[in-house]
Amino acid sequence: MKLLTHMRRHPAALLSTVLLGLWVGVLWPGGAALFAALSSIYLALLQAVALPYIVLAVYFGLQRMPAAGAYWGRWLALTVPALLAMPLCALGGVLLAGVSAAGAGLDPPQQMALGRMALGAGDAAISLYGADPPLLATSQIAQFVPRNLYAVLAAGALPSVLIGVLLFGAAVAVQRRDATNHLSIILEAVYRALEAAIGSINGGLPLIAFVLAAAASAGAADGSTGLLIGFLATWLAAVLLASLVAGALICWRLKAHPWTVMTALREPVTVCLFTPTGAAALPEFIAALSVRLGLRRGASELVMPVAPVFIRCGEALFFAVLAVFIANLYGRPLTLSESAMVVLLACWSALCSIGTVGVKTVLWSGVLQASLGLPMEALLPALAAVEVLCAGPRNLVTYLSAAVLVALVSTARPLQTTALHTAAPAPVWPVVVSRRQAWLSASLLTAALLAIFCAGVGFGLRKMLMPGL
Repeated sequence: MKLLTHMRRHPAALLSTVLLGLWVGVLWPGGAALFAALSSIYLALLQAVALPYIVLAVYFGLQRMPAAGAYWGRWLALTVPALLAMPLCALGGVLLAGVSAAGAGLDPPQQMALGRMALGAGDAAISLYGADPPLLATSQIAQFVPRNLYAVLAAGALPSVLIGVLLFGAAVAVQRRDATNHLSIILEAVYRALEAAIGSINGGLPLIAFVLAAAASAGAADGSTGLLIGFLATWLAAVLLASLVAGALICWRLKAHPWTVMTALREPVTVCLFTPTGAAALPEFIAALSVRLGLRRGASELVMPVAPVFIRCGEALFFAVLAVFIANLYGRPLTLSESAMVVLLACWSALCSIGTVGVKTVLWSGVLQASLGLPMEALLPALAAVEVLCAGPRNLVTYLSAAVLVALVSTARPLQTTALHTAAPAPVWPVVVSRRQAWLSASLLTAALLAIFCAGVGFGLRKMLMPGL
């Protein structure tokens, strides 16, 4: 059973299921509706379990942080890198896409394909808000201020939910421990049950990866994604570079060997790459950081759920690479001031796209392209088809950035805990018995030994007197 579980989580096995799903989607494009329905069921099921898990993880993180000595210096060490994380990721994406010239130098067939896509797009207006008018900036900001914790939980708006839970958890954390002990015991049981439920859902990860890959390839069977090969290559290179930098920072902070960190983070990274919902990998990341790498569990439970909502490094990197790619696609090199504007707008688009999934995430790039005077309606169908392939790497960059923040704010315990425990002397367990208990124990032991002796003598005499039996 352990071997089967290990094989299901192995990256090679999951990659083979993804390739098989892509092949099935190309051969059977008519199954796009079926694959999309199955993927929607999975996402809805995971979302139903992940939202309360995130809420409880943040709650328990707030309860455990004061025990780890969370003073103002510790919060400052968390806030300053968190504010710099998104701009640095966006700047790295702009530089990498600019150096690689992603999207530039189209062949004549590709230019004709881009022209046909632009003519097919026409003047159709695409809105993020559907038929409803966009909200004012003041009303959008007001949505982040929860007036009722139960109302925001029912609405499911993740930023408002987390802000409400942070306020509620901070109010509980300043109370006496004996006054909140019963509440913590009840919530701890629910927390573990939700963690087990997410683990059960992740048990079918190969099937999930197959369905998502088939849905992506079936929707892109018209061949319109050929123009995005350069974007996908640049995007994956940017994800790889950001992951290596994050891993190097974690190794430097823990003073650990890279192989140790890679082994500890292998399972959460695998889950994060092969699912479009980052919450599926959240329990794995918390366990990897707190149990395998020895970081404080309170910091892991607090930072890991909050960072993907308010510190969206993966989305900022995605929008920056996509903006430079479309600019190069239309032959518009960016100046220094425009590159700086792309960095800022990529961070803004990443924050504004909280709670949007699928093609709506790509639509937020239209705000960035409009500031450069470039259209993106022609590429929208192709981007919608490959967006599911970009969701996993986006979440990976965000969670690894959050792991770096946890490593910076948390005091690591020694990783050689097993060796220390084996070298420690064994504990002494004193046994105290009364005289009556000692006599009774001795009598019972003597009777047991006498019964065994008599049974042995009787068996030997029987063999001697009756050898045929």
